[in-house]
Amino acid sequence: MMNHLKGLNQIDSANHFSPFLPLLLFAVLFLYNCSSTEPFSGYSYDPPDVTDTEDKEIIYQKKRIIGIGEPKIWISNEFNGARVSDAWLAPGSSQDTVIIEVEPENAPINNSPWYAFQIWSDQEQKILIRLSYENGRHRYVPKIGESADYMSWKLLSDSIFTSIGGDLLFSIQIGIQKQWIAAHPVQANSLESLLNYPDYSGFASKITVDTVGYSHNNRAILQWQSQGNLGSEKEGLLILFSRQHPPEVSGYRSFLYFFSRLMDTDELAQTFRSNFRIIAYPMLNPDGVEQGHWRHNSSGIDLNRDWEYFRQPETRSVRDALSPLADGRYRVVYGIDFHSTNENVFYPINESVITGIDNFTQRWFPFVAEANPKLNFRKEEFEPNSPIAKNWIYKTFGTDALTFEVEDELNEEEMQNLGHSAAESLMKLLLNELENTEN
Repeated sequence: MMNHLKGLNQIDSANHFSPFLPLLLFAVLFLYNCSSTEPFSGYSYDPPDVTDTEDKEIIYQKKRIIGIGEPKIWISNEFNGARVSDAWLAPGSSQDTVIIEVEPENAPINNSPWYAFQIWSDQEQKILIRLSYENGRHRYVPKIGESADYMSWKLLSDSIFTSIGGDLLFSIQIGIQKQWIAAHPVQANSLESLLNYPDYSGFASKITVDTVGYSHNNRAILQWQSQGNLGSEKEGLLILFSRQHPPEVSGYRSFLYFFSRLMDTDELAQTFRSNFRIIAYPMLNPDGVEQGHWRHNSSGIDLNRDWEYFRQPETRSVRDALSPLADGRYRVVYGIDFHSTNENVFYPINESVITGIDNFTQRWFPFVAEANPKLNFRKEEFEPNSPIAKNWIYKTFGTDALTFEVEDELNEEEMQNLGHSAAESLMKLLLNELENTEN
């Protein structure tokens, strides 16, 4: 096999795939169980009882068109992905100020205040909009679009933004043409938009699409699996997760670019797919996405705290699809869970924890950071004691895994460059690991 690590540092060959992985996994889990005696109750930014993943009541939006003022201003949440609770004119304002009230699906909840609405008027006028949040503070810069086409959206950059407590005030010109305003661009239907993703047609013939389960509201949990005839019965397997949290669009878009690079037609990608199978779950929370939730699924649960007891159908579906692969038929080599936050950051498993390809994340990180210097990537390690997706991968397969956090406000070019470059360096590193093993 040719060396695919062109331009990358040589990897310590002692950290290659281990033929003693089952014994290693047993030892790792024994040490983990002995050392992790304190029950995990949540991260610093989590609300109380976040790990109680029994169903909780949520507030379903009242879908409607609200007409206020004279001439009439119209606000609508009658589309998938919308989030508006109410709207009214502020009393006594010198200029028309529209209060847009946004409530989460339930509370307490992490501060990811998603909003999305259509707005238009019976005649051209300039108005002020005040985004007012219940149980949250403003986080996402408004974007504007004149259609449901994702690529037509842009930042609302010609307005002056003013913070008022936890609210946001800004001006906008409106008229008879409907405009979308949202925390991030909204597509009319999340699952349909997934299949209409611009790069999808390029790799559709290279993957098998399966439904592994259904959400609370009977939406499909999709699984993408790469095709190809691999030479070994014990195939290398890469596992990818995305969109557990509805507003985390930059992580989702970066995942799509990452996946499309893995499915490319060049020699690197084809060689990678001939040695490794890829299984991806592109949208783990379809209910939350389509219902415009801040964080949770349709039962008011943070899915990325349900990877221990699996009380929710979305996490259960993935567990049931992947768990049989722990019987040794596959050599699970790595797992990545894509998210978004206010910075670009890797959250690896602590370096002291032994994994199948030991400390793979720590060795991959410099290449991602160096390929994207303007994104100021950092990393912060954690013990694998929380009930989140990456830790379930580690506990189930004994392999390294990563929570890959993408900054909320990256533009499309930055997300594309990040996804493509990260996939390239990962492929080179994993192919080099395999070459070291064979030698």
